[in-house]
Amino acid sequence: MKRLFLIAVCVAVASLVNAGPKYRAVVMDTVCNVPISAIQQTAERFCRQFQSCPDSLFEWAYLGLEEDKTEQKKTKESRDVIQLRYKDRTYDPIALVGDVAIDIYVLGVRWWKDTHLVTHCSHQWFDPDRTTTHMTATYTGALLDDANCIIRMEYITPTTTHIYYTFDFTFGTALALFISDKMWHNAIEWRFEVILRNLIEYAETGTVLPKEKKTE
Repeated sequence: MKRLFLIAVCVAVASLVNAGPKYRAVVMDTVCNVPISAIQQTAERFCRQFQSCPDSLFEWAYLGLEEDKTEQKKTKESRDVIQLRYKDRTYDPIALVGDVAIDIYVLGVRWWKDTHLVTHCSHQWFDPDRTTTHMTATYTGALLDDANCIIRMEYITPTTTHIYYTFDFTFGTALALFISDKMWHNAIEWRFEVILRNLIEYAETGTVLPKEKKTE
């Protein structure tokens, strides 16, 4: 127990020195070789499972994000320095509101227990050529002030769609102090890039093939 406490203290002190900004974002812009309706259906599937049964996303949207079981000792530079353990969940399919209870582990130690990720989703067709899926999220306990997953889709041809993809976060003060620039790049940012590539692969092929592990 003393060892775990010492690890937590050391990580906290190091985080104060290397603290990053509260606002972070991953923004990507690409083309998907499917009709706009197909990528919209994929975006809706992703959001529905994210809200109601997030574990199922590891079968397709989260492929390549699995915990590295071969890593002997995790450090602040590890890809899995922050881990989420999903627990209870509720979902309102009419209002498109989800509530997932999560334990958050840092370096293998549970730092936050029974935090709740509350999400709300909307799907909008502005005209036949443009549609947007927008999911907002907040954590209880001031871990996250605000977060958005926005997938904007624009018709190019009957078989190609332009995608504007944004995942942005406004971290709570405690979490912002912990997430340095290096941790953001090593442990978080790349994950949302993988998710978009998986969404496109699923829309284009109907499946997602296993990915090679990211190496530093």
